[in-house]
Amino acid sequence: IVMDHQPITDEVGDWTATKLRILSDYAGAYSRVLTQSMKGKLKHVYVDGFAGSGIDRMRSSGILIAGSPLQVLEIQPPFSEYHFVDIDNAKVEQLRALTANRPEVHIYGGDCSEKLLREVFPLIRWEDYRRGLCFLDPYGLHLSWEVIRKAGEMRTMELLINFPTMDMNREALWKDPTIVTAE
Repeated sequence: IVMDHQPITDEVGDWTATKLRILSDYAGAYSRVLTQSMKGKLKHVYVDGFAGSGIDRMRSSGILIAGSPLQVLEIQPPFSEYHFVDIDNAKVEQLRALTANRPEVHIYGGDCSEKLLREVFPLIRWEDYRRGLCFLDPYGLHLSWEVIRKAGEMRTMELLINFPTMDMNREALWKDPTIVTAE
């Protein structure tokens, strides 16, 4: 990735490159299956609730790599629409700049849970022949369970969730397990 200015990036480890390959493979298979099986009758949509800036920097080497939004935009056959959400305004603006010539891309700044529930999920309705693949890779414990519940009720959404188990352990279990609630 070459940019004319210093990009906004998340510093990521080797695991992220593997995770992005898994995501690309899965999203590619999902897009192929829906495109071939429905022969254009069905619109399939990709949703990323924690999209970031579109670019990551490898911690081990400093090399810039395409983040999940840019990798998914390369999948063939393409999704009908893409909906990217991030809470960080600087990352949102960079992602907008990187996807400026893509009318099928919709970018939302704000809390993932609110944006998905109020603005994105209502666009992916069963009766409109729309289906979605939603990737949720929270930065920490920043995902409302309401999002997961709603996606399950919709009958149109497939979720791919990367649970931040290390953050869960660090924030809850290792400090004081007596304060951990069932919620």
